Amino acid sequence: MKNFIAISILMVCVTAFTKAQDFKPVEGNVAIEVNFTPLSATPIGLNYLKARYFIADDLVFRLGLDIRMHSNKNEPQNADPAVLDEEKMSYSQFGLMPGIEKHFGTWERFSPYIGAEIGFTTKSSKYEFTDNKTAANSYEIKGAWNNGSNRAFSTFGINIIAGADFYFTKKFYLGTEIGFGYAATSNKEVEFTQGSTTITTDQKESMNDLGFNFNPAIRLGFCF
Repeated sequence: MKNFIAISILMVCVTAFTKAQDFKPVEGNVAIEVNFTPLSATPIGLNYLKARYFIADDLVFRLGLDIRMHSNKNEPQNADPAVLDEEKMSYSQFGLMPGIEKHFGTWERFSPYIGAEIGFTTKSSKYEFTDNKTAANSYEIKGAWNNGSNRAFSTFGINIIAGADFYFTKKFYLGTEIGFGYAATSNKEVEFTQGSTTITTDQKESMNDLGFNFNPAIRLGFCF
């Protein structure tokens, strides 16, 4: 609701002060967009980027790129206050989502569309604990963190989409999108290694999902 109010106010203000012109992109134009959440601590989300190429005035090829990386290092104290243990947690995620859009309508600023996309995403995860007093107590986990979070996985899916763009200037637009799709997800094995011993603590598991999906962020795009 907060995002809806913010985008509505912005649309009204900009529309009132912008002169009439050809707002929509045409064949050969390219657009880049990011997730926009104006009322959050980080309004511009750069973990997901999408590029669009206008094959024709009303036909668009799109490619989404999902890149997420995180690492953290802590130094918890062990039984000896003079010695600090070390724990390192990290994960990386990469996804590609190519698709196609068909735009329609003759509105000056408003451009609704329907389309489809396919996608593949993979995630790796790692946790390391180093006991600087007793090396034999050190261990490593691959496929998740020590508390079971950030499980490594791979996903393949297909999505039917419907959305709309609003061009508040000639080059910039705001948009929203909803989809209905199928996704097959496979969680990877979790391996625990201590010294020369490695055991599998969690086996691979597969899941299938079918249903509606919605990105709560506003899409903010720039055309050139």
